[in-house]
This record gives sequence, structure tokens and C-alpha cells, in this order.
Amino acid sequence: MNELKVALFGTGGFAASYLEAFKNPQRENVRLAAAVDPFAAADFDLCPLYTDAERMYDEVRPDIVVIATPIQLHKEQAVQAFRHGCHVVLEKPLAGCVSDAKAILAARDQAGRLLNVDYQLCYDPVIRALKRDADAGAFGAPVSLKAIVLWPRGFTYYGRSTHWAGRRFDAQGRAIYDSVLNNATAHYLMNMLYMTGAAPEDMRCRTYLANDIETYDTAVLKAKSASAEIFIAVSHAVRPEEKQEPMFEYRYENATLRFGGPGVKGSSVTAQFNDGQVKDYGVVVQSYRANLWNMVDALRLGTPLYCDGETALLQTLAVEGMRRVRPDAEPFPAALISTDGSMNFVDGLAASLWRAYETTDMPELGEHGLYFPG
Repeated sequence: MNELKVALFGTGGFAASYLEAFKNPQRENVRLAAAVDPFAAADFDLCPLYTDAERMYDEVRPDIVVIATPIQLHKEQAVQAFRHGCHVVLEKPLAGCVSDAKAILAARDQAGRLLNVDYQLCYDPVIRALKRDADAGAFGAPVSLKAIVLWPRGFTYYGRSTHWAGRRFDAQGRAIYDSVLNNATAHYLMNMLYMTGAAPEDMRCRTYLANDIETYDTAVLKAKSASAEIFIAVSHAVRPEEKQEPMFEYRYENATLRFGGPGVKGSSVTAQFNDGQVKDYGVVVQSYRANLWNMVDALRLGTPLYCDGETALLQTLAVEGMRRVRPDAEPFPAALISTDGSMNFVDGLAASLWRAYETTDMPELGEHGLYFPG
């Protein structure tokens, strides 16, 4: 079995999980041959370290490039990797904007190489089994899919990088658009689009902010995808005690799929059929680095990529579509924003987002908070 050499772009943040993966690789003859990071820790010694990518390509000639760098670097690093004849494993999202995403896909096609993107639910065996059954018609046509995620995030979260966290562009003008729906909760928007397999249309959305950022920390989206209505409510600005782990309910003609519940962390996905039967699909693990091993299997065994570029593009289309509908987020009234010294939170926000999730009605923002016309 031929050895596959991997080069990793980035060594800190989420890239560190790839470094951990190579300490106990799940496939034989896969070697971390190089890392590229001008800001790596001084004591980094897990593989040869480069600050110049072109030098790395000349000396190492990797088979696979893993890009785990901030969003604004995805396009240039992926295009460069394809130009050097490498396959690319890319952290989500695909890119900060649709034009960058399409440039990545064009470079992939020109190079004749493979690309997958790390939306973790797409690689989970439970979600893949759900998708196979949905595509086979086991549940009938999709009717409505909705999700809610309330993850409080504090000043440390937004201060982790002043170069990109919560920003639209970097100093060089490269697109970032880091937001609650393009980063932490992107997986749950992506999962609805993964299940329907279609880009969102007829989009209605609301975006709000309680923090001093350029994008938004709270969002509600309602759209059509294929024949179904999709709906998601997410926020980083609820009180810590109001945290809600990801929860979804997908209604099809013949069954309802559920994950999680109010106040609890989800584990299993179940399908409750209209005739009363219930199928338990098992526990969703979302194991890190499954995307890397999926790429290895695709190259060696010809198995499919679970989240290819076209699939990942659906999420980028959604968040850019939201920007066209709502170019600027609405700030919550200062009187509604409280702080505990570590984070901002909006009084009454969680209750309003729960109402939005339950009814799929779109809220409006007034001086007393979110309200529902009519």
C-alpha cells in the first residue's frame, strides 16, 4: 500500500485536532509530512514545519493538503494546493463568499483532484444512514425541517482573534463573514440542506447582534429547499442557564425525525412513522477527523466523499443569500443587553427564539425585544 503524505496548514486552534489524529492514525501508511504555519509554537516538533508554502510543496510534494486555517485563507490555500496537484481536505465553511467558493471548485476541476469539507454531521454514520433512507423514499417527501441551537458565547470567544472573529473582511479585503451561522452552528443549517440536497430559495431571515462585531450573533432563517420548508433559530447571546444544545425535528410525509429536546443534549436520532413504528438510528458521535479518513478511503478504495464541494456550497449559498436579504444586522436595544463581566446576553431572547422555533414565525425587533406581528 503506497504511503500518502499529508501537509497540514495551521497548527493551532482547530488544526490541533488534526495533529492529535496523526498520533493514532485510523488508516495505515498515512503520514503527516509537513505543517505550514508562520505562527506555530516555538517548540513545535511533530513534523517538519514551514513558513513558506511554496517551499513546502517543492520539498515535500504532499498527496493531501489539510487546510484548517481561518476562513479568509481557504480560497488562496485551496487553489494553491490544487495547482500543485494535491487533494484537499478543508475545514468548514467552504469559503467566506460564493465567488471564493466557486473559485475553489473551478481549481479542483481543472486539477482533476478531490475536495471534501468538514461538516461533521455529514460524516457521522447515523446521519448518513438517515440520508440514505430519506433518499430511498423511506420517509416520503420532506415537508419541513427545523433546528434550534442556543450556545452562549462570551468576550473570550469573540476576542480569540481580532483578525477574523465576527468580521466581514480581513485587512487585505478577503471575505470572512464569520458569524453564528457561518461558524459554530453552521453544521445544523448544513445538515438540513444535506438532507434535502438543494440550495435554499425564497429566503426570509432576521439577524441581530448584542456584541461589538461586524456580522451577527443571533439569526432566524426561513426558506425553501427542494419541496420542504427549512427553519433555524440560533444565538450566542442568551443567558448561560438558557443554553440549548442542538435540536432538530424533520417532518416528512410518512415520518418525523427527531434529535435532542428542550433542555437536553441530543444523542440518538429517531424516526417516528405515521403508523406508530419508531426506528432508532443510534447515537450521533460527530467524531473529529472523519473527513480526513474519508478522503484516504476515497483515494484508495474509490468510496464516495461524504461532503464534497457541491454539498458544502449549499451552506455558503444560504449565508450569502441571507446577506442579500439582510445586509446589516439589527443591534438589540442597549436596555435589553446585560453582562456578567464575561459575556453579553439579551433578556427574553431565549423565550422568543423558542417561540420562533415552535411556530416557525419570523420575529421583528422592537424596543422591548423580539415580537411577532399579528
